[in-house]
Amino acid sequence: MARVVNSVGRLHTAPMMSRLQSLSESAMGAIFGKTEFSTTADYVDHLVKENQLVNIDVSSIDDSTGEVLIRVLSKMILDFQKIRKQRTHTDSELNETEDKGPQTESIYPINLIIEEAHRYVAENTFQTELGFDIFERVAKEGRKFRFLLGISSQRPSELSRTVVSQCSNFIVHRVQNPDDLSYISRMVPYINKGIIDRLTYLKTGSALVFGTAINIPTLTEFALANPKTDSDSAEISKSWFHLKNKND
Repeated sequence: MARVVNSVGRLHTAPMMSRLQSLSESAMGAIFGKTEFSTTADYVDHLVKENQLVNIDVSSIDDSTGEVLIRVLSKMILDFQKIRKQRTHTDSELNETEDKGPQTESIYPINLIIEEAHRYVAENTFQTELGFDIFERVAKEGRKFRFLLGISSQRPSELSRTVVSQCSNFIVHRVQNPDDLSYISRMVPYINKGIIDRLTYLKTGSALVFGTAINIPTLTEFALANPKTDSDSAEISKSWFHLKNKND
């Protein structure tokens, strides 16, 4: 009887075991392995303390996986900053009690910038068991823990309204989509229709900059990137003629 039960059990668990085996042998299998860091805080400390600039490339994975990865990383950083602030506050109290004087706060600022943010910081698309959206939590509370959030998007109307409403400064390049223009005018109360109209005919490399860091909305022209990026629009017509002449 035991052998029959074991055989039936293996039959039912075989697909799951096969999937787990495939996952462990895939490129993402390392996620489920052990690391050299004993705690999450140790990992985040290594990630942000040893480097002034960290580029995490998620372009090779699908949007759903990338969204989960960025959300988990954001939650890890926010928890890390909270722990650091609490530890710093406790150490300061101990030093004052021992007449050593207050210490300078040792928590260092972290600025998380999310490119193509409409893919991840969207409006009401991700429900979690935590009962809150981590990006909205960072946007509303991150300043207290020196954790700032920057978002970059070509479709602002698809972004979370809560996150955008918490943004203090804006750099807006040419926008022509009516939905995006209407969204910007509603979400940013201190710009008028004249400024909105100017957004439709800005030239490449120019942007309107406004917010708490600048006294009045200002038209700004940015220097070209050096080295040049690979984000230029494809010149399809030139490619067609080039291929035609080459074939001739």
